[in-house]
Amino acid sequence: MTTSPFSREFESSDDQAQSWASRESEHLSEPGELIAAIPALMGFSPEDSVVALCLMDTTPKTLGPIMRHDYFPNIGSELAPAMHSALEQFVRVCATEGTVAVILVMIGDHPLGELFDIAAEFNDMLTGNGVELVDVFAVPVIARGRDWMSILAPDRHGRLPDPGSSSVAAAQVLGGRVIRASRSELVRSVRGQSSNHATIGSLIDRGRAQIASARCEAHCSNDPFAQVRREVEEVLAFVERMRRGVFPDARECAHLALVLSDVRVRDTVMGLAATEYADSAEALWMILTHELPVPECSYPATLLGFFAYARGDGPLAGIALAYALEADPEYSLAGLLDNSLQAGMRPDGIRRLAEVGLDLARDFDVSAMPEAR
Repeated sequence: MTTSPFSREFESSDDQAQSWASRESEHLSEPGELIAAIPALMGFSPEDSVVALCLMDTTPKTLGPIMRHDYFPNIGSELAPAMHSALEQFVRVCATEGTVAVILVMIGDHPLGELFDIAAEFNDMLTGNGVELVDVFAVPVIARGRDWMSILAPDRHGRLPDPGSSSVAAAQVLGGRVIRASRSELVRSVRGQSSNHATIGSLIDRGRAQIASARCEAHCSNDPFAQVRREVEEVLAFVERMRRGVFPDARECAHLALVLSDVRVRDTVMGLAATEYADSAEALWMILTHELPVPECSYPATLLGFFAYARGDGPLAGIALAYALEADPEYSLAGLLDNSLQAGMRPDGIRRLAEVGLDLARDFDVSAMPEAR
């Protein structure tokens, strides 16, 4: 791992695709089908990567979290320190998850000797933790017709089917998840390229005094939560507009940035992740992440990361949280979520924060907050 908050090489995914994959275990028991399903499981097609598929049994029928890390070539005859650290991180997550076995897939045009070295090192690490390495596959790129082979049994080989035609890909597309062509495409989808940053930044600066005054007045009133309630309800109104396909303009984006700067508002709207408004709210966070300048983009980027994390989309969550920390390295919630993601905490543990948000909505008497689904 590097120390930069943005250039993360590790992602994990643990979402509804795994349950679909379990139902398709008859097909995924074929190595080619399993390798071809990786882009759908990850949400993008990995390149020059090492992918570990956790099994809660010794067959793909019990597929668990999927982990990916950049591939690092050997330094001389030794594994690169970054590659060794990546394997250690895989093993830590396996231990946390109670993984029984692992299938390793190495993607890229790499020397066979290096692949053997990585496989041997990973096997030793897993064996020491009571986890079986079921097989290790190598493929230059995940694309139709490309050759794959087993590192452990070279006589096992074949050609990949079309990744876009896999049953897991179909399930993801029907579920509304976009499968990106590459990780860099997923990064661009988060960072965006807005021409409004300067304009919105000026609007934010001009609005600070007004919202600070409103909050001060509310704090001194008989109803200290009145302003928080109003601001949460404003966010809910924008989420409702997103459901109808109406996007916020520059002035509204600036206002939302100021609203989300209050951690009470932010923490409350996290509750939307547990409601039927989750998809629309996540779409709003994506737009705001594009449109808001630094450092204000850290607020919606963190929410985007949380919503993606809560539904099991680790790659999107990691990229969004890394961007939030790049914009504001001291933004504590982004750091907390990012640390949890890197440590392999399951989405169901993070989803408890959405329940806290719903509790806050009740405490603040936000009548417009939808019920948990």
